[in-house]
Amino acid sequence: MKLDAIKLTSPGALLAADVNVDGASDLIVAQPSGQPLVLLNRGGSRNHSLRISLRGLADNRSALGTKVEVFADGMWQKWEVTAPQDIIAGIGSADKADLVRLLWPTGVPQDEIDVAADREDAITELDRRGSSCPTLFAWNGSEFGFVSDVIGAGVVGHWIAPAKRNTPDPDEWIKIDGSRLKARNGLLSFRFGEPMEEVNFMDQVRLVAVDHPAGTSVYPNERFLSERPFAETKTVVVGSGAHAPAGAWDDHGRDVLPLLLHSDRKYVKDFTNLSYAGFANQHALTLDLGAWSAANPLRLLLSGFIEYFSASSMYAAWQAGLSPIAPYVEAQLPDGSWRRVIADMGFPAGLPRTIVVDLSGKLPVGSRRIRIVTNLQIYWDQALVDNGPESHGQESATTARQTELPLVSARLEFRGYPQQLDGATPGDLTYNYQRISRSGPFVPERGAYTRYGEVTPLLRNIDDQFVVFGTGEDMDLGFSAAAQPALPGGWVRDYFFYANGFVKDMDFYEASPFTVNAMPFHGMAAYPYPKGQHYPADAAHIAYQLEWNTRFESGDRSQRYQFDYIPALAVPDSPAVPVAPAGKAAR
Repeated sequence: MKLDAIKLTSPGALLAADVNVDGASDLIVAQPSGQPLVLLNRGGSRNHSLRISLRGLADNRSALGTKVEVFADGMWQKWEVTAPQDIIAGIGSADKADLVRLLWPTGVPQDEIDVAADREDAITELDRRGSSCPTLFAWNGSEFGFVSDVIGAGVVGHWIAPAKRNTPDPDEWIKIDGSRLKARNGLLSFRFGEPMEEVNFMDQVRLVAVDHPAGTSVYPNERFLSERPFAETKTVVVGSGAHAPAGAWDDHGRDVLPLLLHSDRKYVKDFTNLSYAGFANQHALTLDLGAWSAANPLRLLLSGFIEYFSASSMYAAWQAGLSPIAPYVEAQLPDGSWRRVIADMGFPAGLPRTIVVDLSGKLPVGSRRIRIVTNLQIYWDQALVDNGPESHGQESATTARQTELPLVSARLEFRGYPQQLDGATPGDLTYNYQRISRSGPFVPERGAYTRYGEVTPLLRNIDDQFVVFGTGEDMDLGFSAAAQPALPGGWVRDYFFYANGFVKDMDFYEASPFTVNAMPFHGMAAYPYPKGQHYPADAAHIAYQLEWNTRFESGDRSQRYQFDYIPALAVPDSPAVPVAPAGKAAR
């Protein structure tokens, strides 16, 4: 048929699709004032083709935005999914594609090898966590034990609503129980690194020894808050009178007090997780605080963790008319009604840790019951009520003595990926640093990273001169053990680790997710920063970039690997591990 013989009536759109399922792309011409016209491709199926059907996970089932590359018969072809339909890839005389490479909108890279032609091939997105936040390990006398993840609230460019990004909180104090940190060769040693797929900008690390009377406990005043003002930096000392609530009930009225008596990773989880990562149905945890006195501070110590939402899940939830509800606190009045007393209580900024909620002066006289309401996947492990007196002088039972321990050395290296261990509750992760995979299914953001080796000068001050590191890399940190004073009789010692910096996830809906630039800085009004703002360009910061950030990563995705954990008992003293040679494709 001659195309000039076709009569069209105000054609409005042209769509390519395999209408008769013969492996060749046909054409559909949409005509607003008439029937659509179908042009069948006769003879286009003489050679081989792939029919690729993509299936995303919960946040993006249609796989819109996925980048697809097909290598077959010595040639590359590329697509970006813009409509929920199959991809038809002609591959000539080849009876299979050597490689189908995908980059899902969530930032998950995936390779499929030897994909057969002339049939539908359904490819489902890999179910793997791509981004979280850097992780901290401490030398406990025999090995590097996992402590927690760090600066989860320091993520920049996180999509939260149309034309709105998050406000990052770049610093965090992490408590380390004294029994979990021991000196080695005169140093208190840590490994601080990236086990997943994001870029980190670390500006300062510190370590403080916190001494306090036996029978008391100390906590940093930390929690994830959505907006400024963030939590005030201070040490909270809790006396021996801290106790469990008088009662606790879940959203269905069931007694959950036994679950909250101990920190044992047995969580209250009465809610239903939605199909958007990090979201659940709106739910409440009700606590009976028991009798309390307004003459003393009233504090709630809550231990638990959050299964984070991603930028992609935030976007998908927004499309469904769902917004995140930060935990808020309501108090029950004497007449039985409820009144909101804290608009944003905050939550643990990642994996299990304890937050302090100050209820002083917030509850009406006579109120005993409070309820914590949210629609986020927050898992509570333990709850304690503290209504003891404030600290008054060095002899008080609620006094703590703090000693800053100097940073002696810091080295940046590639070491690989500690083994991830999944708990019984989804999202409750730990890591085994004694088993390291030298490769994994991750790729680096493109750009200039900090060179390997000694990086101590970059971590002493908050000055926007960052240690920039990414997937599989970590820092070996050593603080002076000799700087610790002698413990008074009847006292014990814990530690607070401090980290200041920013994190950028590799997620389609983050701001500039696939590149190191533009680097964040502390004085920025937002990220991406507005017109007229930029990373400091004075002589000191230009010199810093030229001297330190000399290791360029192309973001090349030409190789994929599976995790291959091997015993690594010598890891604590091991030098940098080179990138492994080509291995199996990650499936």
